[in-house]
Amino acid sequence: MDQREILQKFLDEAQNKKSNKEEFANEFLKLKKQSTKYKAEKTYPTTVAERPENIKKNRYKDILPYDHSRVELSLITSDEDSSYINANFIKGVYGPKAYIATQGPLSTTVLDFWRMIWEYSVLCRLWKDWCYLCY
Repeated sequence: MDQREILQKFLDEAQNKKSNKEEFANEFLKLKKQSTKYKAEKTYPTTVAERPENIKKNRYKDILPYDHSRVELSLITSDEDSSYINANFIKGVYGPKAYIATQGPLSTTVLDFWRMIWEYSVLCRLWKDWCYLCY
């Protein structure tokens, strides 16, 4: 399957699930169970996020970036925590670092958020409930 076919298949399935809320809810629960299992078994460690100096940078204490795919900021001081942001790379059709998933910044992490945007030349297209919020 080429990229166009893959994307079309995804869009068709998403449209289907949008109209069938029970199927969508079941898939969400399946993902939640899988996530809980991964956390319990430490399948994907989150040791950097759990460091005392980084805990305060996490908006949600139960949603932490995996060590193997976390976004690292360039060090601006000798402090190790200056490279931390709660964000992970997500693979896409064009490679393992096609997208970045992150939490909305806290008032204390907004500068880190904008550093990430700048350092990784991020372009943002954000939507909620199938409506664009920003471009």
